[in-house]
Amino acid sequence: MSAQPPQVVPTEGLAHQAAEWMAKSLQAALATKPRASLALSGGGTPGPAYRELSRLTLPWERVDLYFVDERFVPPDHPDSNYHMVEETLVGPLRLSPSQVFRMEGEREDRDAAARDYESRLPATLDVVLLGMGEDGHTASLFPGHPALEEKGRRVLSLVGPKPPPWRMTLTMPVLLSASAVLMLVAGGGKRDVAKRALAGDLALPAARVSNAQWMMDTAAAGR
Repeated sequence: MSAQPPQVVPTEGLAHQAAEWMAKSLQAALATKPRASLALSGGGTPGPAYRELSRLTLPWERVDLYFVDERFVPPDHPDSNYHMVEETLVGPLRLSPSQVFRMEGEREDRDAAARDYESRLPATLDVVLLGMGEDGHTASLFPGHPALEEKGRRVLSLVGPKPPPWRMTLTMPVLLSASAVLMLVAGGGKRDVAKRALAGDLALPAARVSNAQWMMDTAAAGR
C-alpha cells in the first residue's frame, strides 16, 4: 500500500479536500512542463469533488482531461462518466473540446475503441482520481477479473459484474505509473473493504494501486 497513511476527512469536507489535492498535484506538474494530464473516475463520490475543483483557480488552458473508465453508452446517457464530468467540470470551466479526451462509449467495436484510446494516452498520467466500490473494485477492474492481471495493454474493453456490463478501463500498469494518484473513499458501506484494502489484501483491486494516497471520510474510516 501507499507509504502515506490514509487521510481522514469529515464527510462534509471531503469534496473540497479532494479538489484541493487535485489542484495542488496539477500545479506541481505544471511547474515542470507546459501541460498536465488529469484522469477522472465516475461514481457518486467524485462528482462533488469535481464541482469543487471547477471553483479553484488554475491555468486550466494547460490541463488535459482523460478518463479512468467508461461505460459503453452514448456520451449524453445518465450512466456515462463523461456526461457527469461534463456537467460538473467541463461545462462550468468552459474547457475547449481539444482538452477533453473522452472514451468513446458509443462505438460498436469496443476493442477498437479501447485501442484507439490507448493511442491517445500520454506516456505517463500526471494526476489520477480513483474511487473504490463496496466490492473493492477501482476503475473498472473487478476482483477476480482477468483484466486485473493485464501487463501489456493500457486500455481494455471488458464485461463487468455491474450494469451496464460493458466497460472500457485503464489497466493497472497505467495506474501504477501515474505520478500522483488519489483513492477517494466515502460511506460506511465501504468501511470493511477499505480496512482490508489498507491492510494489503491483494484480492481487492484497490489494494493493488500501491502508489495511491488514500483520502477517506469518517464514515469509511470508521471514526
